[in-house]
Amino acid sequence: MMNTKLSRIAGYSIITGLGLTLLTACGGSGGGGSSAKASTASFSVTDAPVDDIDAVKITFSRIDLKPASGDVVSLTFDEPVVIPNLLELTGNAASPIISDAVVPAGDYQWLRIFVTGGFPDSTVLPKLGNEADLFIPGQQNGNNNGTPRSLKLNKSFTVPTGGSADFTIDFVLRKGLTKPANDKGYYLLRPAMRLVNNVEVGTIAGTVDPTVIASNACSGATGRSVYLYEGDLNANTQVPDDIYDPGINAGSDEVDENVSGQRPISSAEVSQDDTGAYHFEIGFVRATEAGYSVAFTCQSSLDDAASDDDISFTEVIPVMVTAKQTSTVSFSEVPVAPAP
Repeated sequence: MMNTKLSRIAGYSIITGLGLTLLTACGGSGGGGSSAKASTASFSVTDAPVDDIDAVKITFSRIDLKPASGDVVSLTFDEPVVIPNLLELTGNAASPIISDAVVPAGDYQWLRIFVTGGFPDSTVLPKLGNEADLFIPGQQNGNNNGTPRSLKLNKSFTVPTGGSADFTIDFVLRKGLTKPANDKGYYLLRPAMRLVNNVEVGTIAGTVDPTVIASNACSGATGRSVYLYEGDLNANTQVPDDIYDPGINAGSDEVDENVSGQRPISSAEVSQDDTGAYHFEIGFVRATEAGYSVAFTCQSSLDDAASDDDISFTEVIPVMVTAKQTSTVSFSEVPVAPAP
């Protein structure tokens, strides 16, 4: 059995030992006898967690990259890359799916990541219930079962000339993982993803005071999570909203990361350690002058990705992110319980 180990590089956890093979890129021009250093790109995956699920197994077969000018660059794996449990890749943990692939330098418009759906390749294990098939929308139909289909991420990025680019794809499962109505026995994975350049990212970490957890507003509620929003919501007189994404729910096969508004772009579960402290960590957050806001809710289990839900947040805190550093915040504002 292959060993998988966790190594830490520049403050970020990367799971290695997945047996990856460097693959050729189709659609680019060959270098022939040129001695110039090749441009390379690496891609890893991480996850923002979701309630009521113990495991999400997913199998990737290839990645397509679209240059700003030129044909699609297709990175097809010799063997499928299997992530046994995407839910283990939270915070600053990520797993590589392809490393140092030789690709044309320049600007790119989007990428597609191909998933082999259904048992035994891609499955979901709920906390209550049996393991179920995981499909990309459309893959659940009989003729497409098991055929790799893609999720498109409409995000531009650049591969430097003669240099290396290192990216992470964040699967925001709270937004992207859904179970169809009428319990059809399978889950769907929609294109709720973020793409970040690892040289530009930092971390947001912090605590939630036990008095917040023990408050009347939170006692009995399920789902303790911190949601991440772009910009300073307080300064912009905005309020945090739930995870619902109208574009994805309308059936689009892509997500435009630049359109988020008051909707969260990622989230983190609040967990309790052995000392009784409650803490969270959101990794791979791109440094930006506009900054971010984080908001705590003890009702994230009520936040259905397929519907616009009215969940409550206890506190909104603006935060700035610096590349390769950790920004810390603390939630201490005790929420007021709603009137009966």
